[in-house]
Amino acid sequence: MSEMQDPHNYRKVGYSMILVAASLAAIGLVQVGIGPDVLFADDMQRDKTAFFEMCKAGNYMQEGCDMFDKNGNTLYEIPRMTLEETQDTMVAEETVMETPQVSAEIVSIPEGSGAPGCEETNECYIPSTLNVSTGTTVVWENNDSAAHLATSGTPDGGPDGIFDSGMIMAGATYEYEFSDKGEFVYYCLVHPWMIGTVTVE
Repeated sequence: MSEMQDPHNYRKVGYSMILVAASLAAIGLVQVGIGPDVLFADDMQRDKTAFFEMCKAGNYMQEGCDMFDKNGNTLYEIPRMTLEETQDTMVAEETVMETPQVSAEIVSIPEGSGAPGCEETNECYIPSTLNVSTGTTVVWENNDSAAHLATSGTPDGGPDGIFDSGMIMAGATYEYEFSDKGEFVYYCLVHPWMIGTVTVE
């Protein structure tokens, strides 16, 4: 049997085994010492729960119950909704969240309306007369190469201030929602032969 080259290794292994045994013994002593108090934290939680239930039964009027009155807490039981009530609430919320259908009408400004002549066939704005209901949005679409306007009023009387598109450049649009009933005449300030009418019923 060959001798170990470094006899100090025996000593190190021995010390290690002693430390492991001592650790195990200490753990065993701690477990024996704690004994029935292992669930001490659980017992504390049970006591707190029992105290809370007692406070709740007395409407939180007893001494010490004010500890449960904190921001974000409610001292009163929140009624739970049944499945049927939850479904009814969800249906009501969906009904509220539905967006109303917005109706829109398009008026086209055709190619060539920047030159006189379209007024003879009422085709400066197409359609030149439009009947809509209240709440309807009218969109003027410029399909001409020239800029145009849709200004409420008449060439003789001038703008009446109800709506004014400003310059609608070629390919651009302007929209206005008619919320009041009545007949609204409009024209192009730059090309006053262009006249249209929107009747709101």
